[in-house]
Amino acid sequence: MKKYWKIITNEFQRHLAYRANIVSYSFGHLFEIISQIVIWTVIFQGTSMIKGYTYPEMMTYVIIGWFILFATSNYGFEERIAKDIHQGTLSNMIVKPMSYVRYIIAVSMGRVVIALITVAVIETVLIFLLRNKIIINLDPATLLLMLFMLLVAFFIKLLFSILIGLIAFWIIEISGTYFSLNIFSKFMSGAYFPMNLLPAVFVNISLFFPFIYTFFIPLQLYLKKITLIEGLRGLGVELLWLFLLYLLIKLVWHFGLKKYEAAGV
Repeated sequence: MKKYWKIITNEFQRHLAYRANIVSYSFGHLFEIISQIVIWTVIFQGTSMIKGYTYPEMMTYVIIGWFILFATSNYGFEERIAKDIHQGTLSNMIVKPMSYVRYIIAVSMGRVVIALITVAVIETVLIFLLRNKIIINLDPATLLLMLFMLLVAFFIKLLFSILIGLIAFWIIEISGTYFSLNIFSKFMSGAYFPMNLLPAVFVNISLFFPFIYTFFIPLQLYLKKITLIEGLRGLGVELLWLFLLYLLIKLVWHFGLKKYEAAGV
């Protein structure tokens, strides 16, 4: 356990040198929020409610949703894993007394700390500036459940990222696959707009994937559009998906490593 903790702390210290890049990345995403705020503000000029959402609820969805999206990101480990496989760097890793998958998880945890601090500061400023236009939910039970849901969401996204990266055992270029699946996952999570703005069939389909539980469901809980019991049910589904993704990664790793070793890399 100590070796993984060392990896986490080393990665945190290493990324302190690149904090300006993280801040720039954060502000880049901030412009996305501003554009969404402008778009929804224009849309709501002609109406007071859209599909059950008031203007304050939609602003809350955008602003709190940005925090959720940023806080649960894992910064493209797909390409790093693919590079390790294709360049043979993986060979140096698998002979070390540690799990390669756990190593990637530890690196990701070390990276996310600075990003969380940055996004928390920006989010606090946003909430203060728009406090009269958004909904502030300070219910302890709701916030605690959301915290657990976001923690599991982070690991779901990370394991999904690792799984995509491991596809590199069989294909040379994964960037197209990553791009397509990333767009699909964001759409199915409700990151672009609330899923219930779409026909019910889309919502029903999305419930069979893990993504909606990492974004849309926590936001519905925050907006009090679902109960704590329904939120707990969503957390249970998240934990189930986390377990399934872990098993799938072990299976893909087992067969992928056999192919890797057979190729003599």
